[in-house]
Amino acid sequence: MEYDAQFFDSIDEVDAKKWNSALNDKNIYLSIPYLRALETGLKTYNFKYIIFYDQAKDPIGICYCQIIKITSADIDTAALVQRMGGMLPQNIIKRIDLRILICGNAFASGENGFWFKDDVITQNAIELVNKAIEDIHNAEKKRGNKISITMIKEFWPASFEAISYLKEKGCLEINIDVNMVLTLKEEWTQFDDYLDAMNSKFRTKAKQVLQKSSRIEIRKFTEETILIHLQEIDEMYNTIVDKANFSFGRLNATTLLLVKKALGDDFYFNGYFMNNKLIGFSTATHFDNVLDGNFIGLDYNFNQEFAMYQRMLYDFVEHALQVKAKYVRIGRTAEEIKSGIGALPVEMKFYAKHRNKIKNALLKPFVNKLEPSNFELRKPFKSEYYR
Repeated sequence: MEYDAQFFDSIDEVDAKKWNSALNDKNIYLSIPYLRALETGLKTYNFKYIIFYDQAKDPIGICYCQIIKITSADIDTAALVQRMGGMLPQNIIKRIDLRILICGNAFASGENGFWFKDDVITQNAIELVNKAIEDIHNAEKKRGNKISITMIKEFWPASFEAISYLKEKGCLEINIDVNMVLTLKEEWTQFDDYLDAMNSKFRTKAKQVLQKSSRIEIRKFTEETILIHLQEIDEMYNTIVDKANFSFGRLNATTLLLVKKALGDDFYFNGYFMNNKLIGFSTATHFDNVLDGNFIGLDYNFNQEFAMYQRMLYDFVEHALQVKAKYVRIGRTAEEIKSGIGALPVEMKFYAKHRNKIKNALLKPFVNKLEPSNFELRKPFKSEYYR
């Protein structure tokens, strides 16, 4: 497919009118205010923005990429080797030092890397994105800024057929851990309706969580309260990231503050207090009919006694009902606990390619060993929910 494109290194260089014409308010994670918040807060990242045009020079699509550095320090190497069946030697993985181009959002699950107008066929859109990524790679190489791996993340099942095109272009298909998604019934208008839909065992568990956490004071954070607690937010967020097997990147409290300024009420931000001390926080983004759980932070000294993590999950559900969302997306970790609030697993895939053809071929058998984590799926609702 023939195309023309403009490439930008900063969101402030982008023609907002053309960008918004292609986006048409379809994805909050590709909105200019949100992208500006990320770019402003993440000083060590490089960002790329692309506007695609048809032959009449009208905008038909947009694309957003991040270039980040990944080292062995960002990966739980032992966990990765174990998931690959011991095939990847520790002495190799401990020397990882890569510049990775990510088409998509390192901090939000889903198809947030590009958007095209409805009359552009999905496979054509992916072809254009792939060509644009090649152009970025070549331009960076000429500047002496070698990119080791390109990655396009991450796709929902409805897109699987169209994105298989990327395998023809040498990309490796990677099945990542499932995204846990709770579907809210239309008749649930308040939190008690959600609880009533549970079977007695899980309704009792939910009420126990609410009782254990009843001493916690929950405050809705504004820009002003986030600013007051920046240091604690950073510390608790980093505690969570440090426990993860792998992280595409690391946010900071200042960036969360900037996102709150950019999105306002669409960026839900709760602070959890005990005796006026911040002991946890949670954030979620509301768009269309989705509440997308993003980030949490915890002081683990309080987590078990007060069931903080589970309380945060139930608070996501309650807020989703308040804003009349249909889906609550709560990410890829702690799948068993999340299934206990009613979330079901949704398969996701992303595509990656090492820029060295030999290394890309050598990576294939290791990537094929990667599979989503196993977990026990709980079904907390009465049988009619699952019909």
